[in-house]
Amino acid sequence: MGKIIDKNGKEINLNILIHPGEVLADELAARKITKGAFAIKAGMYPSQLTDILKGRRNITAYIALKLEMELQTPAEFWLGLQMDYDLQVERNKLKQIA
Repeated sequence: MGKIIDKNGKEINLNILIHPGEVLADELAARKITKGAFAIKAGMYPSQLTDILKGRRNITAYIALKLEMELQTPAEFWLGLQMDYDLQVERNKLKQIA
């Protein structure tokens, strides 16, 4: 993700933690695609998709490729969201230790 810079040139850290499953849920809703139909079309178990949408399962390279095929959204987009999420989770953990 790109950095957000304020008018004085300082980086703004919003510290917003959004799992990529939330983005996927919004995308499916915007396209009016049901979870069950999408899971079947993408070759996933419905429970697997539900876990992703609820943030209990991460988006792997394999799943990112499935999303790319079905939604025509690059796999790199989904993996980037996952990486950003994972990094923020770890940063938050380190801040708690320090």
